[in-house]
This record gives sequence, structure tokens and C-alpha cells, in this order.
Amino acid sequence: MHQLNVLIHQARPYYQMVLHQAFNAQGVYNVRLTDDVAAATRLQRPVDVLVLDQGMPRRHALRLFKYLVQASCAGGLLFVGCAGAGDIDLALEARQHGLNVLAELSWPMSMVGLEQALERL
Repeated sequence: MHQLNVLIHQARPYYQMVLHQAFNAQGVYNVRLTDDVAAATRLQRPVDVLVLDQGMPRRHALRLFKYLVQASCAGGLLFVGCAGAGDIDLALEARQHGLNVLAELSWPMSMVGLEQALERL
């Protein structure tokens, strides 16, 4: 069976820990944290799931989406959290760029929701 490789791009340390533990609870242990997705995907094994914060700045997200499309390096995106009032839905933007969005999970994150997202791979 294929062991999933997960890359978490989340600015808040508490949420990094929660996400890491949630994946471990699902039996996924190849979980890495990064501040620089481009560098992490160039230097290490392919990424099956890239976890992104729905609240990240839009300009940062758009640059990241453009990179992911050009590099063809993300198997699926998992968005966590929620956009602020009046903010653009980044998961929708990612889909418009042709990226595979597995799910959008809010805080507190549902373990059932995470399991269902992983089943989509």
C-alpha cells in the first residue's frame, strides 16, 4: 500500500501540531511542515496532500497556485480554516486554476472529514 506524503503549509504553530496529529491518527506518518512550498517540493519526495490555510493572503495563494500548476507537484489540496468576511474562497480559486481540491475543513477540524478527504486520493 502507498504511504501518503503530506506537506503542511500553515503559519500558526498550534494548528501545525493539530494537523500533524490528525494525520498521524489517520495512519499517515510522512508529514512535513514548511514555510516554503516551492523549496520543499523541489528538494523532497512528491507530495500527495498539500494542506493550506484558507485564511492565507490571497496574493500569496495565487503565486502558490501558479507554481503548483507549472510544477505539477501537488496531488491534492486540503484547505483548513475559513476565509475572513469578504475574503475570496481560496479553494474555489484553486479549482479555477485546475488544481485538485480534496476538501475544505473548518476549525475545529473533523476527523471524519479528514478521513473522507484522504479517501478521495
